[in-house]
Amino acid sequence: MNLKQINNFMKSVDAGNMTKAAEQLHVSQTALGLQIRNLETMLGVELLVRHSRGISMTDAGRLLYERGVEIMRLVDEARRDVSAFSKSSQQVVSMGLTPSTIRMLGADFLVSAHSELPGISLRVVEELSFILIDLLMRDEIDIALAYDASENTSALRMPLMEERLFFITAPGAPFPKGPVPFNEVIASNLALPGDRDNVWHAVHRAARNSTLPVNIRFSIQSLEMIKTLVEQGHATSIVPYGVVKQKIEEGKIVAHPIENPELGRTLYLIETPGRLSVTRDAKLKLFIDRLVDTLAERLGDGARVIGRCSEP
Repeated sequence: MNLKQINNFMKSVDAGNMTKAAEQLHVSQTALGLQIRNLETMLGVELLVRHSRGISMTDAGRLLYERGVEIMRLVDEARRDVSAFSKSSQQVVSMGLTPSTIRMLGADFLVSAHSELPGISLRVVEELSFILIDLLMRDEIDIALAYDASENTSALRMPLMEERLFFITAPGAPFPKGPVPFNEVIASNLALPGDRDNVWHAVHRAARNSTLPVNIRFSIQSLEMIKTLVEQGHATSIVPYGVVKQKIEEGKIVAHPIENPELGRTLYLIETPGRLSVTRDAKLKLFIDRLVDTLAERLGDGARVIGRCSEP
């Protein structure tokens, strides 16, 4: 028994006779009569009684009609609910962000994403830049805002913002307030992440250009541990401002600009050729631009926007 058979049976009952029902269903009266008889044969009971005034239901027919009303209601409800779900279903976009970016933006940007990106559900993944790029290359995330991505990958890079790096010390450390020369920075007892991190590369690039050695006392892939060592006076470090913003405001860490040379890094929108359809969404492009604008504004003089995702 299928929905068409049930529907035709119910239409016949509603019409009161086979002729009118056949007209409403756009089938011949013979074909409709055959369908009803086949249904009765399949169920092994008589459903309709034919007489001169038209048709009437048997007890079995009345039961089938009552159940048919419920079945058709459920079918219509399911069709409506599923269609509504389809219209309101959201595309899930996985965006990778670095810890310093998330600290600077806070939860505000997720709240904004909910209102500014109808039809898109934003899933945020927090990792260091090199890990985000690895995740991107394995198709585990769709896009990433990461720093200093290598040109040697197949990922596509769009530079969006340049950011200064700062030398951080404990408040009582023997360094004056204000800028500290690069050669004094790398001669201090540095705690730095490993050699896959963009800060490590920025430091060593500058050191190679000046032929100076870098004194790394602690090699740690934990920003929290680095901040603790610096706060306790056991080490110094070189970090983006966003990583230590709260500690600076609390007076637990001092941030010094670095000079001769300055150190910086570049924030890129990174995507792979297979995921380009994600950033073709105009609303998402505008959202990313606003996110970068907000990030640069909160970093103050330490950052400047250099590219726009929404520009062709």
